[in-house]
Amino acid sequence: MISTAAVRHHYLTSRAGLRLHALEFVGAGGAERSAPPVLLLHGVTGHACLWHDVGSMLCGGRRVIALDMRGHGDSQWSANGAYKTAQHVEDLEDVIAGLGLPSRLDLAALSWGALVAMEYAARHPGMVRRFAVVDVEPSFAQSETELFPRPDWFASSAELLEWERKANVYAPQPLLALHAAASVVPGRNGGFVRKHDPYFFKRWPFRSDDLWLVLPTLTMPMLMLHGEHSFVRLEVMKQMAAIAAQASCEEIANSGHLIPLDAPQELAGRLQKFFYE
Repeated sequence: MISTAAVRHHYLTSRAGLRLHALEFVGAGGAERSAPPVLLLHGVTGHACLWHDVGSMLCGGRRVIALDMRGHGDSQWSANGAYKTAQHVEDLEDVIAGLGLPSRLDLAALSWGALVAMEYAARHPGMVRRFAVVDVEPSFAQSETELFPRPDWFASSAELLEWERKANVYAPQPLLALHAAASVVPGRNGGFVRKHDPYFFKRWPFRSDDLWLVLPTLTMPMLMLHGEHSFVRLEVMKQMAAIAAQASCEEIANSGHLIPLDAPQELAGRLQKFFYE
């Protein structure tokens, strides 16, 4: 049995006509929510449930919402492959407006989600109070089609969980099981297929992004968080922090790239301190 914390599901329609899904984490005793809300964004091939444990730990005194980006999780796929970072930014604008969020909020975003959040923050500098950038570089040497090999089908839940266990060796087992289950749907031949657009087995559009010039324009307090064993380079994230107006860079031990999955308690603690200091 896989148990989850209490969540509220939101379904909204974007200006592009796509149905978008978000999870809101419901904390016990959190009726008084005076702190700014927190929005959480995942990376490519991810989903909102990746933030399950972190969101559950942050939501005591504030609204905490994790978005399924278009083409991922329970959000609708684009029929014509409209997956540029700028299009995700428009979706984020629509979700914030649709949920009636106030004019000041905090962002914590992983990988591609962090690039989306950077562009959003640049467009709406007065909207973002504090911004945590989780394990990403602002530009890439690889092309959009130079991708990591990943299986697109699993014969059983056991096979899926074993693959995820090998790919995420630091993740706590209960969260890993939830992440695995939330990442697939029943598919061909009685097995399971990934719960994202197959487009992302062929192309990652953000590989053409270059946000180095955006970083110096972001004036809100920023926290750069790097996973100790991630393929993302720590020295690059330190450079990012150096050119931003108010930024620091920290490393989280015993974590790969998917820090919300590998080290949820440590990440939640860092975010709690950063958002409340």
